[in-house]
Amino acid sequence: MNNQTINILCATDDNYVPYCGIMLTSVFENNKDSKVVVYVIIDQPLSYSNESKFKQLAITYNQQIEFVLINNEQLGKFPTKGMDYWSIAMYYRVFAAELLPKTISRLLYLDCDIIVNGSIKEVFNIDLQDKAIGCVSDIYIYTDESQKRLGYASKDGYFNSGVLLINLDYWRKHSVCQECLTYLNQNYNRLFANDQDVLNAVLHDKKIDLPLKYNFQLQFLSDYFFNLQTKEMQEQIKVTANNPVIMHYAYRIKPWNVMYYKMPFLSLWKEYKHKSLWKWMLPTLPKGRKSLNWLVKRFLLWPLGMMKYNNGFLK
Repeated sequence: MNNQTINILCATDDNYVPYCGIMLTSVFENNKDSKVVVYVIIDQPLSYSNESKFKQLAITYNQQIEFVLINNEQLGKFPTKGMDYWSIAMYYRVFAAELLPKTISRLLYLDCDIIVNGSIKEVFNIDLQDKAIGCVSDIYIYTDESQKRLGYASKDGYFNSGVLLINLDYWRKHSVCQECLTYLNQNYNRLFANDQDVLNAVLHDKKIDLPLKYNFQLQFLSDYFFNLQTKEMQEQIKVTANNPVIMHYAYRIKPWNVMYYKMPFLSLWKEYKHKSLWKWMLPTLPKGRKSLNWLVKRFLLWPLGMMKYNNGFLK
């Protein structure tokens, strides 16, 4: 290991521990030559079993995992909107500068529905040029609907908050956490993508763009979203799809769900699941898809080729 410490931030609860653990397994597997310290934000202590597995994971790779307990009373009055798998935990990254030691000047935030498939030293060391964050554009960059809804100029774009290189010094100096909470209190009815909307509203002009390979969102490979991109962006997608460093399964159906079609990069997620302490975890049904009608289609009709609907991923 070299002397550099790569600080990682993520958030979870007992239900999401396996997916967080698989993500962290991929981080550790591909960064064995660096010291990695992971800060896991939780709003209540994890079960003994889950906490023990995280400790075992850290020991296995000779890395460090720290639990950071947050009081989420400030967020309790704001129910989450949008996808049924979203939870209040998505807001926790907003408190990073308040919760972590003042000696930490930067960190890399990662969602749990991510696989890191390469070294993250390069992205961790990118010069943030006195900006608040480094980020990658969201799939909805093609439209200015989000910018209009949130009240800022279309030219500033719209970023995905699943991977953020965070300049903690900037956040502390400019009270970014408080600014986010103020916006949330005053503009909750404007929000759809919850924390991602809040962060875009506050930091839309205080960011630098990271290469696409550091947050390659699965929907980039959807016919619908791909065709809406510029020609330049389409070329970037094609090139990056060969070897993304950070693969983000930012889709309503996750790689751990029971599948009825082939999801791109599904084998990549399974590869790290098999290397993890959760290798025997069974797949789950997608939320909102547990009706008898859905089960009949999933296990009887679709395997026989009688599926009329497909998700239009690029070949």
